[in-house]
Amino acid sequence: MSKTGTALFLSVLVSGASASVGVVACSSTPAEEGETSASNLSEDELATEALKIMGAKQVQRESNDQNGCSFTGCHSINPLTLKQWKGQFDAAMEYLAGNHTREDKINYFRQNPNDPRTGFTPERMGIMAAGAHLSLGANVNPTRHPEAYAQGKALAEVFDGQDDLYKEFRKEMLMPVLPDYPRLTASQYEVILTWFKKGMPKLDEIIQENRPTTCVDNFEPLRGHAIAVKSSNWAAQNRARKLAMFACPTPDQEASPTKCFTQQREGRDVFPSSEETDFAKGWAQDRSTVRILRALTFPNSFWLRSSADGRFAATGGGQIGGAQAIDLQATLDGKDRDVGLEANYDPDFFPDNKAFMFQGGTKFCAQSLLEKPTTERVNFSEPECSSLSTASGLYQTVGQKLGDNSISDRFILYSVWAGDSGQYSATARDTQPRAGGDSAIKIYTAIALGNDVEEGYKVQGEPAEIPTPYRGDTMMARSGKIIGSRLAGETKSLGYAIESLDSMVRDGKYHFTLSPLGSVCMAGNKANFSFDERFLATHHYNEPSDYEGDDVEAYKDKGSSDVWVADFVTGRKVKVAKLNPGQFALYPHFRSDGWLYFLVVDHNTSKYYVVGSDWAVRQSEATPTP
Repeated sequence: MSKTGTALFLSVLVSGASASVGVVACSSTPAEEGETSASNLSEDELATEALKIMGAKQVQRESNDQNGCSFTGCHSINPLTLKQWKGQFDAAMEYLAGNHTREDKINYFRQNPNDPRTGFTPERMGIMAAGAHLSLGANVNPTRHPEAYAQGKALAEVFDGQDDLYKEFRKEMLMPVLPDYPRLTASQYEVILTWFKKGMPKLDEIIQENRPTTCVDNFEPLRGHAIAVKSSNWAAQNRARKLAMFACPTPDQEASPTKCFTQQREGRDVFPSSEETDFAKGWAQDRSTVRILRALTFPNSFWLRSSADGRFAATGGGQIGGAQAIDLQATLDGKDRDVGLEANYDPDFFPDNKAFMFQGGTKFCAQSLLEKPTTERVNFSEPECSSLSTASGLYQTVGQKLGDNSISDRFILYSVWAGDSGQYSATARDTQPRAGGDSAIKIYTAIALGNDVEEGYKVQGEPAEIPTPYRGDTMMARSGKIIGSRLAGETKSLGYAIESLDSMVRDGKYHFTLSPLGSVCMAGNKANFSFDERFLATHHYNEPSDYEGDDVEAYKDKGSSDVWVADFVTGRKVKVAKLNPGQFALYPHFRSDGWLYFLVVDHNTSKYYVVGSDWAVRQSEATPTP
């Protein structure tokens, strides 16, 4: 399945001291039968009404109306975000009007237009996703809702005779994703669509911003942090308890992690290095080793995450249930084992190697469930699983309090985000960040219900909310002590703002405080911290100015993306994996010992791989943290 990239029209209504939560639309509109036609509104009226529906905080609201769209995972309603959605909408409408086959028009909306196995993604249609659920339903009237009706008619014609595929399309474009939240009415969407088609007049007058314009590297405090937590981070804790890392010598052997993934079968490496593989030659950079861990049997959907020990790699997509957990132990044993999960996307594993979660209702399970050889499919009703649905959202990042047992408190953080479903062409670019002046993070705390992780967890109370103006796509270090956010400039990300996240428990509840720590000026998308909190990794879609060497024309024709890592101790920013034309490295994520896993999509062959790099391991050995 694909993630809804424009899940905005929601709000959480909190009333009374008990903070009971109910759900309402971001704004009310006139009754369906009595509303004023959007085409008759003045530019000022149209802009005000459209922005009010979308939850813009700058628009005056009724006293009983929620001020802004505050649901976890919601986008900030600001000029940058809205202009991105309009650009995506305009491109989609131009393609639909072009001289293309119906099959090509349908595939245009897929995550990978050249691979019909991939799902549909809202990033391909912008604001159209907000009304895809309406189609030509009974509530869409050609007289009262001419723009919404015309869109529904155009899509119905494209999918004519393919009812099942059209149903799949509308399901994957549903916005918001979660069924508990109301979607736009035809009248609401008519107002918004009319405003978009008129060019969003008055937008910059109603919402005025003061975005940052520069970034300055500041590594010294980041170096100080890495030194300060050298013996009190999750990498150190897992080493101390002798966590066995997958495909490595046993902890008692005290061998370098560079010796991992060297097993052989019948005289050949089980996990071949990139230099031994024709399609991957040249990937490894800066004297590192890159190994192919697994060829996937089905396209993924959105990001890749690995368990702390590296045995499991999970993604959305797959052939069973909507998501998959790939057991690399089976690969080592000469087999394939993909556990299907009835979830959507956004997997994450907790740093103690005891638990994992997926979105599609915020589903949490003990990792022992995946370790059972009899587990083939997970529906999240198993005894090892808990529902954390009161902490639902998208693009979560997780941390865990350093503790001496398996039931230490766990954190789930949400922020304003820009969806990156993967791009596979010469026009692929880093996603434009969508954080605005009203952006904030929300942090939920999950506490244990018993004496072990198998007994489950529950969400403790309401989330803590902290303003983060112009900072979004936030990722939390595994200890929960620092966060990293993309800094949203006027047209692109300026780099990463790293902040200290201090916490204390008062009256039985966590209270958090943010303070600036450092900054890394580096192009890229969402970034992830290493377990020792020394490295920050991201992927970057290359632009023409990035290419050099003999293959410049091939790169310009096919595009590519690479993996970059910043080292807080040395201040280096290094391209650690350089892919060939038409190949895309995505979603890098560290395991506990410093091996960096990432996804590779080879657009030349429509094949997908889980890959690992030892660059951070070698860097730590060459220049140890003081």
